[in-house]
Amino acid sequence: MNGPFRIVPWLLLLLLVVLAGGGAALGVAQSPTQIDLLHQAVTNTLDAPNYTSVSVLAQSGGPSETQHLIWQAPDRLGGYVESQGSRSYVAVIGRFEFQSSPVSASASNAHLTFTRQAGQPASAYDPVRNYLGLLQHATDVHQHGTKSTFVLAVQGQSLQGTVTVTGTYVSALHIAGAGASVNLAISSVGSSPAVALPSGAKVSSTPGHSAGSAG
Repeated sequence: MNGPFRIVPWLLLLLLVVLAGGGAALGVAQSPTQIDLLHQAVTNTLDAPNYTSVSVLAQSGGPSETQHLIWQAPDRLGGYVESQGSRSYVAVIGRFEFQSSPVSASASNAHLTFTRQAGQPASAYDPVRNYLGLLQHATDVHQHGTKSTFVLAVQGQSLQGTVTVTGTYVSALHIAGAGASVNLAISSVGSSPAVALPSGAKVSSTPGHSAGSAG
């Protein structure tokens, strides 16, 4: 999908480097029980039928970006991406991606026109899946109550992180370093609204794809 509905380049690079390098197993400086609890919280979150995520991405010298998204299993993701007072509404429904033209963050989302095109599965865009996937490569993990601190070593740089578990789910994640940071909040696990295009939305298609129902 063109436009802002992507992981920021810094984090995408981080994810690729860490996964390609294999990383180290989560659990350094933690007992097996603590490791298991954190792993279980990650599993519980990712296995939930739905949840709402708000991620704030910041890079030095550039504007911050906020992604407000709802995940609905097994193949829906929708919400908006906002930066500098401008907002684009986005959705992935089945095998199709939808994105509106940017509008003012204070404008109504009624009667928007979405461009539809074939794309990747919704899970590929879900920030919760992408960010929590980094935890299996964390090192120097220390638990402090409901929070655990950790380090991600990437190309000679140490990225500092904190993950918070509330009840049986991950509720927050913070990673900072290399001139960028991400703050992710996860809420309404199991009680988020269904993902659909806004009421009154119109859909147009990219060349080669006919417009149709969003499902």
